[in-house]
Amino acid sequence: MSRTDDHHGTAGPTAGTTDVRPLFEGDRPDRRHWTLAVAAGMASYLDSGIIVSLGVGLALIGEEYGIGAWGLGALSAALTFSIGVGALVGGRVADLVGRQRAFTAYILVYAVGMTAMAVSPSAGVLFAGVVVAGLAAGADLPTSVAVVSERSPARAQGRLVSVTQVMWVVGIAVTQVLGFAVAGLGLLGIRLIFAELAVLAVVTFLVRRFSPSVRSLEEDAREARSHQPGAGAGGAGGGAGARERGGLPLRTILTTRAMVVPLLLTTGFYVAWNLVANTFGQFQVYFLREAAGASQAVATGVGAAVIPLGIITSLVLVRLVDTRWRTTVLVVGMVIQAVAMTMLGLGAGVLAVYVAAIALYQLGSNSAGEALYKVWTQESQPVEARSTVQGATYAVGRFAVGLFALVTPTLIETARTPLLFFLVLCVLVALGFGLVLVRHMRARGLHPGSEPPAVEDVAAAR
Repeated sequence: MSRTDDHHGTAGPTAGTTDVRPLFEGDRPDRRHWTLAVAAGMASYLDSGIIVSLGVGLALIGEEYGIGAWGLGALSAALTFSIGVGALVGGRVADLVGRQRAFTAYILVYAVGMTAMAVSPSAGVLFAGVVVAGLAAGADLPTSVAVVSERSPARAQGRLVSVTQVMWVVGIAVTQVLGFAVAGLGLLGIRLIFAELAVLAVVTFLVRRFSPSVRSLEEDAREARSHQPGAGAGGAGGGAGARERGGLPLRTILTTRAMVVPLLLTTGFYVAWNLVANTFGQFQVYFLREAAGASQAVATGVGAAVIPLGIITSLVLVRLVDTRWRTTVLVVGMVIQAVAMTMLGLGAGVLAVYVAAIALYQLGSNSAGEALYKVWTQESQPVEARSTVQGATYAVGRFAVGLFALVTPTLIETARTPLLFFLVLCVLVALGFGLVLVRHMRARGLHPGSEPPAVEDVAAAR
């Protein structure tokens, strides 16, 4: 049910105010919402897919093209920076030209980049494909999350946004399994994974553009907007309100306390947490080969074996994220991650210890990590700023880990233990940012699974 069915006159933002509510009331998503969540979640699937597939193939790419540790770091950093730039620019463009429109366009650019990677005859073409696919993946991430959150029932927003993170973990799982399955094929196996991601991108475009469920939900969203204040200003389909509201001016976003505070806190959380996550997303196989002397097959097999733990944990989070247990999950998950990094630092080259620590890390990272960051951003920001803010904070996080990726292979080779204890510190810093953010949101009346305040006064929040 549209919230405007019985909330006429209070359902939209007016001058000097900002609305953080989704378009629909209630707490029970229907089949259309879940279909949209999965279609949007494919952005996360494809993002993790390119990160992990490049990581799985890193050593093979180095051997094939004669690239050393610094060159491999540069290739990984190029992907990370491209994703960051794509998120920064693509999120803002989506708010300005229409999130639904961008939602169906970015995915095709990704398919082009992955195709170039799959058929690349040289390191140069591979590098170009990485940049193109990375830009598109980055642009699609904040856009897809914003599309889902706006169309979610008000008290189910966290669950549907968390589905996108489940898809992230599924992308890791499938890519790890495929990496293990094609380990004996050398670089050809990695090319096949790249091709698989390109095909899935095209299929995702078709679902987003032509699925009856997605189109039906969009029609309801357009109808809900047409009843919002200002909808009669003109335009197709019942006025400006029938279309997505345009992006807020950057000045408003950057000078409004109710937007700036969560922006800074989510950025701090995401940067600190992502330094850990990126290290074991891009470089887990490389780490196991260098630290424990594992073969390519064993190193990829470890990732494939433990990833079901991440999927299960992500699904559990979907059930808990809209409940009072959210903060408890945050604390427990962060402590588990700190313990896992400590075990890795003390592992002394013993593969069994590393495997146990990575399994433990899967439990912690997927309960207290990017899913909570996405939910916090969507719940704390107005509809017209969500894609912009999510893209900006995501970009800062990617830029930070991109710089770190330049030196990560070298640190794994020469300063492994200090690296891992630095990651323990990162986990604790992320926990601190998360707890402060939880307190800030509670002070604004934003509680997990509850109806958000109808409208916040921007002027009063400055």
